[in-house]
Amino acid sequence: MSTPLTLIAIIRAKPGRADALQAQLAELRVPSRAEAGCIQYDMHRDRKDPDLIYMVEQWRDEAALAEHEASEHFQAFVKATQADLAELDIRLMNRID
Repeated sequence: MSTPLTLIAIIRAKPGRADALQAQLAELRVPSRAEAGCIQYDMHRDRKDPDLIYMVEQWRDEAALAEHEASEHFQAFVKATQADLAELDIRLMNRID
């Protein structure tokens, strides 16, 4: 069995657009969590910098993440948030036991 893949997305909204971006991310949670390869899919907002949103995700493996990124709901999200998104930094990692 493969090791689950953890992803942390560090998302910076354009000034004044964080609430709109958070709403778009919230809509993405339900279909993403329903994906067979999804183990965790949680959103967090930075307490000191309200323009920063973090997604903490865990996927069964790299193939499950690739299926998520190719999904219709994720692709629609990418297009819908172009006006709101300033920066995106994706960190992929594996848990060390």
